[in-house]
Amino acid sequence: MTVTKKKSAENQLEQTILDESVQSGDAAQHGLRRMLVWVPVFVALIALLGLLGWGMWRQQTGSTGVITNDGPATVAVMSRPASDFTQALYDPFNGQTEFQLSDYRGQTVVLNFWASWCPPCRDEAPVLEYVWRQYKDQDVIFVGIDIWDTERDARAYIREFNITFPNVIDSRGKVAVEYGLTGVPETYFITPDGMISRKVIGAISQAVLEESIAEARQGANEASR
Repeated sequence: MTVTKKKSAENQLEQTILDESVQSGDAAQHGLRRMLVWVPVFVALIALLGLLGWGMWRQQTGSTGVITNDGPATVAVMSRPASDFTQALYDPFNGQTEFQLSDYRGQTVVLNFWASWCPPCRDEAPVLEYVWRQYKDQDVIFVGIDIWDTERDARAYIREFNITFPNVIDSRGKVAVEYGLTGVPETYFITPDGMISRKVIGAISQAVLEESIAEARQGANEASR
C-alpha cells in the first residue's frame, strides 16, 4: 500500500514537472514571437535616432564630410512615387503657412535639401534662386527643405541669398528620412504626375538644373500619351 502511494506521488510529481515544462516552453515561444515582431521596429528606430543624432552633431560642430555632399555633383535617374509631406514654411507662400507637396500635383517640382552650415549648399543657392525666377511662371515650383538647422541660422541664410521660393522646416529630419537622403545638398525632380525622375547629389549647376527640369517635364508628357 505504501509502495502504491509512493508511485502515485512520483507519477503526480512527474506530471507536474512535465506540465510546467510545457507551459514554460509555450511561454518562451510566445515571448520569442513577440520579440521577433518588435525587432524591425527597434532597428528602424535606432537607425532613425542615429541619423538624427549624426545630423545634430554635424550641425553643432560645423564640420563637413559624409553628411555634406562635397565634390562634383552626381546624377541618379529614378522612377518612383514622391512621398507626400506637409511641413511648416519659414515664410508664408501664396497665403499659406504650410507646404503640402500634393497641392502642387500638375506642376514640376524641384525639391532641394539644404542646411545653413553646408558649404556646397551655399555654392548652389544663387543658382537655384536664379533658375527659380526664370521658371516660376511656367508651372514649375521650387521648395527648399532645411534640415538639422536652427531657425535663426536658416532665416539668415534665406536673407543672405535673397531666396524667394518657399522653404520648409525639417529640423527633425522627417522628410529627409522619407526620401532616403544621403547628405546635403540633394535635389529631387518630381514630374507633374508625382514621380521622382532623378536626383542630383551635391551642388547643382545651372546646366544640370535646367536639364533636369526639362527631363521631368518630358517624362510627364510621355506618360500622358
